Amino acid sequence: MVAAAAPAQVLGMKPEEVMATLEKLGDLKAKGILTQEEFDAKKAELLKKLV
Repeated sequence: MVAAAAPAQVLGMKPEEVMATLEKLGDLKAKGILTQEEFDAKKAELLKKLV
């Protein structure tokens, strides 16, 4: 019998992961690598993934 594949993470990201990613994105924005618009888009995307 074949073992079932592990289920994919459906729930999203943990708050700690979201915060760490937002901090990294903030650093990129502060360095001029990301624009405010790019930062805002990624922030909105991350907040939707919160568990």
